[in-house]
Amino acid sequence: MAQEEERKRIAREIHDGPAQSLANLVLRTEIAERMLNKQEFQMVKHELVDLKGQVRSGLEEIRKIIFNLRPMALDDLGLVPTLRKYVQDFEEKTRIHSTFETIGKEIRLPSAMEAGIYRLVQEAFTNVMKHAHASHVSLKLQYQAQMVKISIQDNGAGFNTKFVEARSKNSSHFGLIGMKERVELLEGRMDIESNIGSGTLITIHIPINADNERRHK
Repeated sequence: MAQEEERKRIAREIHDGPAQSLANLVLRTEIAERMLNKQEFQMVKHELVDLKGQVRSGLEEIRKIIFNLRPMALDDLGLVPTLRKYVQDFEEKTRIHSTFETIGKEIRLPSAMEAGIYRLVQEAFTNVMKHAHASHVSLKLQYQAQMVKISIQDNGAGFNTKFVEARSKNSSHFGLIGMKERVELLEGRMDIESNIGSGTLITIHIPINADNERRHK
């Protein structure tokens, strides 16, 4: 929870500080362009056009940093819209066909839990991109009475789970240690099904505290 609160604080500071400054720089360069249209300083105008492009590029990079630190959509819109946007962006970036499905009635979960689930999905999809050589990955989020079930499945190369889990004690190559530790912090359970050449299915069950559930309904 402390880590996620810190991420939220940094994301807000970057959003309200350098991101706003860069946006203002873009506006000022556009004004300068219009002023130069009445003059003959074409070389200066070209330089300003180039500068504007660089500033816009920097602004986009800062926005990506903000999103990676803490997607503000988690606080503003909730888990489902944030995951839907992440899956769409993942498909555009990697060209891996990606789908997202929700089952059951969506409820707002505690902030740290929603952030934890988002990080788990992010780690699983990163593993697919780096290691699976898959052409398709699916995410399914199911709201149950006392449980949230997350399923991530790909049609990639797969692996021997016993071999990888043994290696994961000394290596985080597949990100299993971080994922398992995060699931344990959420008092959940993670199961991995995979065979070489048959893809991988990761299933995560995270319990919902009954009091939190009633409060967020």
